[in-house]
Amino acid sequence: MAEESSPKQDFSPEDKKKFQKNGLRQYGVYSAVVFQMLATMGLAFWGGNWLNEYFAFHGKILIVAVGFLGMGLAFYNLLHQLKNIQKNEDKN
Repeated sequence: MAEESSPKQDFSPEDKKKFQKNGLRQYGVYSAVVFQMLATMGLAFWGGNWLNEYFAFHGKILIVAVGFLGMGLAFYNLLHQLKNIQKNEDKN
């Protein structure tokens, strides 16, 4: 049997621009950022609740503290990713 190798496709600059400007692609990029942000905050609040139960605190101080820490990390990551997306769009 002869080995079949798939030919490498090179896209024209116009095709690359159309791909970058595709609305569905942009929707996917931004929705992934949102879901990652929600997951970070959700895991932080869940972890704070777990720590609060593990150390048997009567108040909900660990839930709030770890939750706000997770929110801070989520917003930092959001700004970092949006900056990278903007840089990639400006480059193209």
